[in-house]
Amino acid sequence: SPPRLSPRCYRCIALRSATEQYDIHIRPEVLTQLGAQVHALNPGRKAFVLSHPHLYKLYGVTLADHLREAGFSVEACLMPEGERSKTLLNASRLLTRLARGGADRHSVVCALGGGVLGDVAGFVAATYMRGLPLVQIPTSLLAMVDSSVGGKTAVNHKLGKNLIGAFYPPRAVFTDTALLQSLPE
Repeated sequence: SPPRLSPRCYRCIALRSATEQYDIHIRPEVLTQLGAQVHALNPGRKAFVLSHPHLYKLYGVTLADHLREAGFSVEACLMPEGERSKTLLNASRLLTRLARGGADRHSVVCALGGGVLGDVAGFVAATYMRGLPLVQIPTSLLAMVDSSVGGKTAVNHKLGKNLIGAFYPPRAVFTDTALLQSLPE
């Protein structure tokens, strides 16, 4: 069994560059405090949690509960796992869910998943109404150290990987190291 980190192990890394400015919060069980922190970042009242069905069952329900406690109405928008789902068609389906769910410029998109999910959710957030607030909640090690940081968003095209995308930084990254315990060795 993997070692448990103390809840007191908390890091907040301020990412500052000429074009980006946001915090990366790293701590086990940061997911349980995410509602209040997202509320502090975003004046809106609607949260759209983009995830995979399996991850949503494991963590998304808890995330949604904490977002509701902070005053958000929450809608889950699920997509299939894997690189094959990183398409314009899936992005279009998610954009339609936001439109039907009444998303406006103050709604927040919460990306709960690995790198593929984060890329698609970031692309959707970047393109819906020319940009919605985005919060990345990575669930894989690679997403925690790479794809959730830097604002790289994209979908694949039949002629190549990541051909359609944008650089769109999140408002914050919440890295809950306890989520790694659900991954296979």
